[in-house]
Amino acid sequence: MFELAPRLLAVLDAGDPVVVATAVSMQGSAPSGVGTSMAVLPGGQVLGTISGGCVEGSLFDTAAEVLASGEAVLERFGFDDDPDDPDAVWAPSLRCGGRVEVLVRRVTPDDHDVVEALRRAAAGTPTTLALSLDAGTSGDAPLGAVVEAPDGCRGRVFVERADVRPRCIVVGAVETAVAVTNAAAVLGYAVTVVDPRPVFLTDERFPAADERVVGWPTRVLADLPIDASTVVVVLAHDDRFDAEVIDLALRRGAGYVGAMGSRTTHERRTAALHALGTPDLDRLRSPIGLDIGARSPAETAVAVMAEVIAVRSGAPGGALAGGSGPIHRAAVVAG
Repeated sequence: MFELAPRLLAVLDAGDPVVVATAVSMQGSAPSGVGTSMAVLPGGQVLGTISGGCVEGSLFDTAAEVLASGEAVLERFGFDDDPDDPDAVWAPSLRCGGRVEVLVRRVTPDDHDVVEALRRAAAGTPTTLALSLDAGTSGDAPLGAVVEAPDGCRGRVFVERADVRPRCIVVGAVETAVAVTNAAAVLGYAVTVVDPRPVFLTDERFPAADERVVGWPTRVLADLPIDASTVVVVLAHDDRFDAEVIDLALRRGAGYVGAMGSRTTHERRTAALHALGTPDLDRLRSPIGLDIGARSPAETAVAVMAEVIAVRSGAPGGALAGGSGPIHRAAVVAG
């Protein structure tokens, strides 16, 4: 739900209710993760997705019922019998062979705990929200209700959390940087673009950037928070600070560090980094991006962000066709 926070708040702040369907449990192969949500707004507009199309039609119908009744519903989709709950009914709608439970509930402007949690998530503040998954028997909270102390609840509880948005730092306000900024923002990154030239680093060119910082890149990066979730993309082609920016990013433990340039530029860059004594050079992605034959700035942005995702998830970055094993893998948690 939290990934939809700004758009949900726009409706709730206007005084209207929304219906939110959230995946609270998954087993086997599934195209999205636990916590992924779909929302139905007044008038029938749909935001988000649970399965990429397998269960959305059924959930849309359920959302209409929940909107009218106000009673939350726990829907189950999948082909397999559940050995832990033989009485459970699983609708045969998940084509990938997995199973998913989806909590469908109505949210109104008067649901203050939920609305405030959405506000914190939209502001980038870490937050959690615990919801009951039981029918309210034996003194437990009713299905879909906010649980104040999940550790003390006797029934099933789903805890949704929103973490601080990961940061993507783009160095160099070139045309490819515009496309990379747009792509990174779509993927949920808080994007900071850095360039010493104010004529290129403008609001009009970079509307998707959360921050536009005019300044010398090494000094700017020294003051920015960088950790294992941070992506640093160097696109400037400027030997005056290229190697020093990369050195700084690697030393501070950025999870992804990539730099644009030809193979000749890469050799010159590597020599400069060796002279600086830069650690972890095996983590540097240079030349940047996956080899997909990209030519235009937009295609290059796809190649760059595809490589970012591959590094984050620990995937090799090749084609799925002809491979084996699970398609959907858990993300690598950097320590």
